[in-house]
Amino acid sequence: MIFQNLSLRERKLLLLFLSLLFCYWLFSAPATCSASPMPEPAPKVYTITETQLKTLETKLSLLDQVLAQQNPELTTLQLQLAESRKDLAMLRNELAMSREQLTKAEESLKNANLYLEKCAQEEKRTRLRIKAQRNFWEAVAACLVVGLAVK
Repeated sequence: MIFQNLSLRERKLLLLFLSLLFCYWLFSAPATCSASPMPEPAPKVYTITETQLKTLETKLSLLDQVLAQQNPELTTLQLQLAESRKDLAMLRNELAMSREQLTKAEESLKNANLYLEKCAQEEKRTRLRIKAQRNFWEAVAACLVVGLAVK
């Protein structure tokens, strides 16, 4: 099996050559339909040697074998691609849900921060009120002490 001993690049080049040969044969063949009512020319007869025919047959059989090997691989890769697409869709959904949860958490954190700031302001106001009351009563006590000391 000559085709199996070839490198991937050589295989590609061989496939390209055979494809070009097939295209040349296809486009150089005479057209079977004609727009004018002219009589069709006599078909051309090509001759090919038996060795050339055998070479072409072996190359075609090798190409068929390679194609038969690659078809299951292609099917497997298509299945993997479909599975990957499903996984990607699932991950996108999870990402969207995570973003939504993050937005809700940020909103909750913002509300908690506002509440804490409000509580801190109230605590500061209470502390200042208590300090003012303490200072007032200290002044009253000082006045009473001074008043008692003077008597």
